[in-house]
Amino acid sequence: MAAARNPRNPRRRGAILAAVAPFLAFADYLRLRLVDRAWRLYCRRVGHAPPPFPWLMLPERESPPGAGAGARRVFYDVPGGRSYGYRVPSRDMHRCVATGHGWVVMVAVDAPRRVMLLNPITGDQRIVAWPFARWNARFHAVLTSSPAAGEAGCFLVVVADRLLAFCRPGADFQGWETLRAPGFRHHAALSDVVAVGATVYLVDERRRLWRADLADENPKVQRRDTGFALPSLELRRHYLVESLGHVLLVLSDERHNRVALYKLNWDARAWLPIAACPGERVLLLGRGCSAAVPPSSAAGRAPGTVLFAHQPSTLPDVDVAARGQAWFWSESRVGAAPGDLLVLKKTVPHRHGEFPADGDSFWFFPAVDPDENAR
Repeated sequence: MAAARNPRNPRRRGAILAAVAPFLAFADYLRLRLVDRAWRLYCRRVGHAPPPFPWLMLPERESPPGAGAGARRVFYDVPGGRSYGYRVPSRDMHRCVATGHGWVVMVAVDAPRRVMLLNPITGDQRIVAWPFARWNARFHAVLTSSPAAGEAGCFLVVVADRLLAFCRPGADFQGWETLRAPGFRHHAALSDVVAVGATVYLVDERRRLWRADLADENPKVQRRDTGFALPSLELRRHYLVESLGHVLLVLSDERHNRVALYKLNWDARAWLPIAACPGERVLLLGRGCSAAVPPSSAAGRAPGTVLFAHQPSTLPDVDVAARGQAWFWSESRVGAAPGDLLVLKKTVPHRHGEFPADGDSFWFFPAVDPDENAR
C-alpha cells in the first residue's frame, strides 16, 4: 500500500516493470534502456539485458608534443549520440590494430616490439611479446573472446604472409604457437580475418580461404580454393564478418557506393551470393573490428545497412573532396549500386582541428552499461 501511494518508491517501479516485462519485445528493451536507469537495472536482474550498444573508438585527438604516454580516447555511442572518455596508450607508443569483446589490441610502434591487450573501461592489461622473429607491419589481428579471468577459450591471433600465430593471452600465457598458411598473402584492402568461436578464417585478394580450429588438440590450417570472378572490378575492398555463426564476405568499392554480400559454404568450397544478411542484421565493418548487430542495437537502422569505420591509414580515402575533414564512419547498404543512394560520411560534434583527418576509427563493444560507467 505504501509503495502504491508513492510513485517514486523503487518497490512500486519494480512491480510495474515485472508486470509489463513479459509483454515487451526485444526492441522495447532497447528503447526503454535509453531513457530509464531503473529499467536497465531491472533488465539485468531478470536476465533480459540487451546486448551492449556498439561504440566507435575515434582517432586520438591532436595533442601537443610531450603530452604523455597516455591519451583520453573518445568512444562515441552511435545509437545514443553520447561520448565517453577512457585512457588509451598514445599513438606515439602503441598503434591500435583490432578490437573485440570489450578489449583493444595494440602493437608497440618501436622496439621492443610487443602486443598489448587493454580493457579501457576497467584498465586491465595483458602484454605479450611479438610472435615472429622479425618485425612485419603487414599483418591482421583478431581476439576470439575476452581474455578476462575464466575465459579459457580466448586466443589472440596474428596473421602475416603464410603464417598464423596464436596464444592464450590470459594468466596461463605459455608463449606463441605458429602454424603455416601456405599461399596466404596479406593485402591491406583485400585480405581479412574473422573468428567464429575458436575457429579462425582468413581470406586473400583472390577470395581463397584458410581455416584453423585453435581449440583442437593439434590445430591445423585447412585451405579451400573458393575464388570467384568479381561482379565488378570496382569492388576493391574485402571484409570478413560473422553473423549468427555464418561467415560472410562483404565486397565494396572504395567509396562504398556498391556493396555485395556472400555467405561461405565450406563443404561446397564456394562463396554464395546472398541478398540479405542472415538474421536481418546491420553490419559494422572495419579492419580488426567487424561485427553484425540487430537493427535495434544500431538506433533502428534498417536490416542490410552497412556502417564502414573510417580507417585511412590502412584503407586510404580516395574522395579528394573529403580530405582535410574529420569524419569517422560512412553508411551504405547491402545490394547498393552506384546511383542508388547517397553514401553519407558521418562525424560527431567536435572542435575544428580536434581530430586528425588521417586517424583510424574502430568499432568497439564495451560489454557494460555505458550510463553506469561514464567518466
